[in-house]
Amino acid sequence: MAKTTRFTPKQTVFGWRLNIPAKFSQTGKRQQLHYPTKAKALAVAEKLKTARDTFGAQAIAIAPSVSERAIAAEKLLAPLGIDLLDAVRRFVEMETRNRASLSVKEAVAAFRASGEGWSKSQATAYKLRGAKLTEAFPDRMISTLTGEELQKHLEDSTNGPGGFNQNLRLVRAIWNWCAKPPRKWCDTEAIKHLDSKGTVTAEVGTLTAAQADKLLQTAENHLPECVPAFAIALFTGMRQQEIDRLTPGDITGEGITVPATSAKTKRRRFVQMPEPLAAWLKAYPIGESVTPANWSRKEKAVRRLAGWNVWSDHVCTMKLTPPMEAAPAEEDNLPEWPQNGLRHTAATVSIALGKPIEQLTFEHGHVGGLEMLRRHYIGAMPKAEALKIWALRPQAKTAKRAKKTSHLKIA
Repeated sequence: MAKTTRFTPKQTVFGWRLNIPAKFSQTGKRQQLHYPTKAKALAVAEKLKTARDTFGAQAIAIAPSVSERAIAAEKLLAPLGIDLLDAVRRFVEMETRNRASLSVKEAVAAFRASGEGWSKSQATAYKLRGAKLTEAFPDRMISTLTGEELQKHLEDSTNGPGGFNQNLRLVRAIWNWCAKPPRKWCDTEAIKHLDSKGTVTAEVGTLTAAQADKLLQTAENHLPECVPAFAIALFTGMRQQEIDRLTPGDITGEGITVPATSAKTKRRRFVQMPEPLAAWLKAYPIGESVTPANWSRKEKAVRRLAGWNVWSDHVCTMKLTPPMEAAPAEEDNLPEWPQNGLRHTAATVSIALGKPIEQLTFEHGHVGGLEMLRRHYIGAMPKAEALKIWALRPQAKTAKRAKKTSHLKIA
């Protein structure tokens, strides 16, 4: 017969002590509690005795099959140093959290609905990554996903360290938002231990004078409504998101005003009108908007037609001889378009032509510091090549066709 658990207070230098076995402890672990008086210790002891007697009566009523499963569970838990009651508590806590959670699809939808202040590019990035998460874990509650699963998901759905790191930031943003009160649909343990992958800092990609000339001529010949946006990017280095938000009223003969709401730095800035850009905007006046409708598709089409390895479904709809497929053939061996190619080209040209780096920092809205700009742009292009780009001008025959309606007069 098992020995009856006794709750007898003992006087110590710290007060009256009660020894409480793990199965009667609220923490699931053995405790030693001290009380200032014997009376208080005895009062607690009486409650524990009642719990002991109730526990014993319940144990007698346990069915043999339940008792056998409990013994088997204890044996499984023994190597881990966890007793059955502690394991049950952990499971109940986890299950309670999971039942209060949402599916990945529901959580991603709620996160996207919260993004009122996102830029268009941010919203698109979260939409694409959210769709991949939903596709990978269609029936899972977000609280049940582990760090190992998210690591594998990102490695399987991204290309290279740069793509992995960029998408890891997106997933972290989703997870942290879902984990915050009052939502608490998951915790951050699954994501906070995932590390970014090491990347090798490469030289910034720029266009040569011949490539820049071919790009602008291609736009002139095939999609002249795209010329102003390409020219602004090439000669001022403005970000595409900033160009997308420009209005005709932001552009005058003196220069371009980038509103604070459009700038990445959230600071208003004014860019002096470069001489070559003035010539291009005079030949191709801006109409109702700086970027035309379906800009993304048309911009890719121009790059594809100019000889870059770019997928474009728009070229399939154009009257070309011979017709062109959306995807370039592998044997064509076309060059890859450099990331932020026009912006980096503009900065490199400006430095090569003697623009002070402090002025470039302001006009381009750089946030990486002067040292980063010096490392990337100083000495990156010969002055002769920069002068060739600065000398690019519109073709006369196509420029005449483009002069229709204008909201901008540049002398």
